Amino acid sequence: MIYQVRVQKKIRQNRLCAGLCTPGTLSKYENGEIIPDGLLFHCFMQRMGMNPGDFAVIFSAEEYRYYIWKEAVFGAIQKQDWETAERLCRGEMAANRRCNAKIQNQFYLYVSSVLAEKREGDNGKALRLLREAVGETVPFDEKHGWEAYQLSSFEIGLAALYYYKGGIMRLLPEDEVFSGLESLMGYTGKIIADQQERARLVPGIVCALLCTCREMMTVRERLSMEESAVKVLKESYRLYHLPELLRFYCMDLREAGREGVEVYEKQYRAFLEAFGDAGYGTAFQPELLYDSRQQIYLLDEYMRSCREISGLTQEQTSEGICAVETYSRLETGKRAPHRKEREAIVERLDIGWGFFRGDLETVDYRAFENLHRYKEAVARKDWEKAGGFLEKIRAGIDMESVGNRQFVGAMENLVALKTGKMDAGEFFRKDKELLGLSIKEENLERTELYYFSYVEMILYAHMANALGIQGKKREGIALLSGMFKKLEKSQVGFEYWWEGLKVSIFNMANMLSDIGEYGASLEYMNDFIHMCFKLSDGKYVANGICEKAVDLDRLGKTEKATSERLLVQAFYLTDFYGLNKNHGIVKKYYDMYYQKNKQWYSVHGTN
Repeated sequence: MIYQVRVQKKIRQNRLCAGLCTPGTLSKYENGEIIPDGLLFHCFMQRMGMNPGDFAVIFSAEEYRYYIWKEAVFGAIQKQDWETAERLCRGEMAANRRCNAKIQNQFYLYVSSVLAEKREGDNGKALRLLREAVGETVPFDEKHGWEAYQLSSFEIGLAALYYYKGGIMRLLPEDEVFSGLESLMGYTGKIIADQQERARLVPGIVCALLCTCREMMTVRERLSMEESAVKVLKESYRLYHLPELLRFYCMDLREAGREGVEVYEKQYRAFLEAFGDAGYGTAFQPELLYDSRQQIYLLDEYMRSCREISGLTQEQTSEGICAVETYSRLETGKRAPHRKEREAIVERLDIGWGFFRGDLETVDYRAFENLHRYKEAVARKDWEKAGGFLEKIRAGIDMESVGNRQFVGAMENLVALKTGKMDAGEFFRKDKELLGLSIKEENLERTELYYFSYVEMILYAHMANALGIQGKKREGIALLSGMFKKLEKSQVGFEYWWEGLKVSIFNMANMLSDIGEYGASLEYMNDFIHMCFKLSDGKYVANGICEKAVDLDRLGKTEKATSERLLVQAFYLTDFYGLNKNHGIVKKYYDMYYQKNKQWYSVHGTN
């Protein structure tokens, strides 16, 4: 995978691995002699412009312990809970030998810098630690500039944080801060093609520039940057730094005398309120420029569920590979397998492909490019174009692979449903056939835990939705409940499979609401909205608040005030992201309230 993408993008080995490992070590990764850990694999993929969300890495339990700690630290920083972040770092895990040492140290230096500022009040130390963190993998090179290097979005964000802090603390000259952030913005535009990765970076860098160097730009220059950042968030449906970005945008729209500022101001207020309801701050959080979440599976749990479904004992699985006692330690996560053990076990248990999973089983970078274009067309509801990209994907990958047949088939069925070429009954039947290529219900019953692949989760969501369309909502609820119960047995939380699960969770809440179980629907939706904020998923924040508002409205007078307030939020949030279906639902409520109470409508409503 690394080799194919690197060659197709014409990136030299020494450029890709600079600061991470030697070219010789990279050659061993590319030849399959050794396997990169999850941190390193994702960094390589990002440096080549790929979105780490496209891949889920199968981790050992030993490696996962580091990720649990790292996620807890990052979560505390996101909540601005500096005391918890400090406590977690005081009990710092020993360096994890399964994870890349340089990337681990870079994260620790980053956290130490945050704490030096927030807990110790030592700005000089904080900036020095940030510079060390950037320099752990990328040298500061004033002579050649950033374009001399192949940076991941994590590294770009960390460098942007350094310049921002240097400007805010007045420890760096203003022109150095401006030129540094401007060059990172230019680098991002040239190198980072993936829409989700651009959304992770562009709004934050724009806010950093506006907070530190606003007076160095004309209002026209500021509006140009703000419009590009707002556009990337709308198109990617993300929330990164959105309230602060909208605050600046509204200020400059007013200063320039532009039309439409009133609508953006109402959207801004709606986002402020929604963030506050969820317990998240709305001020610019520059620390979130360094965001390093990933999708993961646990190898020991994966091994156990695959073995049980195959009907094998530990003795049968380990025969000719290792001692039964050794295999037992591997399956309980007490030890990670060596390369030869892992390869033999993966082959015997038929665990997918390789050590990394994604939407597609391929090493052809062009297939991933077409996949991104397909997803963008779906987001725009341009189903004809989406179908064209699916044809290109089908022609360029191995359709003998079960995973590929499932993914392409599921997406083709979706396009057919949306274009009226297939009804819900046929849609359900065809998706069920695809799911049967990898899951047999009688086998699934053999184990409490099952690691559903991304495409299997999507198939379950599609099938439940098809049952709902046919009026079989209780059957759809039962279908999704079965999948959730399996996944709940895992140590890994739902957030790690968010892209595969979010549609299922949303569908579950919708169907519960449709059969009158509003309380159960709200329980799902409250957790759902919180997770959306945590993962900056703006589209489903908007849809989730809409669903919650409607449920509360159906509960009657006791929740009327909260429902009306959330309807206002949902109106402007769905409008911002162009979510026409749910925006239309909320508009009906506006029309209803307008007839009853014109004063309420004039205060809360739209012109």
